[in-house]
Amino acid sequence: MPWVTETDPKLVAIAAELPRPQFSTEELLTAAGGRVSDKLMAMLANLGIDKRHSILANYPDVVFQEAEPKLDIATADLAVRAARTCLAKADVAMDSIGLVLGVSSSPGRLLPSLVCDVIARIPELPRSVANLSIEYMGCSAMAKVVETVRWYLTCHPDKRVLVCFTEAITPLTPALPGTYAHFSEVGAEERQSTVNALHAFLFADAAVAMVFGTEGAGPSFGPVSSLTNVLPEDTELGTVPDGGSDIPVVHGRRLYTLSPEVTPRGSYYAKETVRMALEGDGCELKDPSQASVLLMHTGSVRILDSLCEEFGVRNDSETVASSYRVLRDYANTLGCSVPLMLAEPTHRAAGQGIVVAFGLSFSSGAFTMTVPDGGWTP
Repeated sequence: MPWVTETDPKLVAIAAELPRPQFSTEELLTAAGGRVSDKLMAMLANLGIDKRHSILANYPDVVFQEAEPKLDIATADLAVRAARTCLAKADVAMDSIGLVLGVSSSPGRLLPSLVCDVIARIPELPRSVANLSIEYMGCSAMAKVVETVRWYLTCHPDKRVLVCFTEAITPLTPALPGTYAHFSEVGAEERQSTVNALHAFLFADAAVAMVFGTEGAGPSFGPVSSLTNVLPEDTELGTVPDGGSDIPVVHGRRLYTLSPEVTPRGSYYAKETVRMALEGDGCELKDPSQASVLLMHTGSVRILDSLCEEFGVRNDSETVASSYRVLRDYANTLGCSVPLMLAEPTHRAAGQGIVVAFGLSFSSGAFTMTVPDGGWTP
């Protein structure tokens, strides 16, 4: 049996859509009405986030006043807007789309899946198009997408792949009717209340669509180096335990847990997968500091700073600027964070960079991104 060389997919087009409502960190702190301690307020004000977008028109009131949520846009509609803009930019025949991927850890509804909702709302797509959901992979989703696209285009080099990333996590934020303190000011039994407060400030909503093919003017993506649950207990670093079949009854919004070990373990996964990618086939780099660009998931500013130090890159350098800008302007959008970096209207110089996506479940993937001669602007 002949050996098959996997295809490095190329990005043909990309488009991002943000919900219209946006709220600054200052607005949310004001809405909290003095119900957070000074130390917690300082932490929330220094997450590296200036603002975030929400599909809810009244997000602060939902969180702090327990108001009834008012949708400004449905989750699937946000995905479709991004997809339509991306398809128009790609300017490809609809029947050349052989696979559609729907990617989300916070879909608008559990069934139908996001990918089926998107196909239903874009009747121009062939009804026979192959489709697949990549759901609940958290912030590592971009790595799973690149791996899947590589497999598909290796087998179907004449086809293209449409990928729809969508996250709408703000409606899942627990209401905050009480008073809240910093992690260092509470015992283990009260830690969850502080996690709930952090949730309200850290996460946000977005959609990004991409079209991949074997030809195109955009960057190409190399093999993915992956790690998943190196320690069995890593799967418990962050969970959403209720709402599934084991705990089907949900009282209020679903619980989101977060271990104090998530920052050091997240850094470990990112560092290890980048090391593996540097040793992989097709990587021209000997060290992360040689990368033309480093796109790192925006887990938190603490993790970004830690990785910059580990990789020998200044945190104020242009190499990592996209990671910090996306965190600042859009907050943590789970699976959309790395795609938002790629969608930035920034000229990327020719050269090889590194992308690393990691997060709860716990999984991480790193791979090269090679920008062709002449550079590339989305």
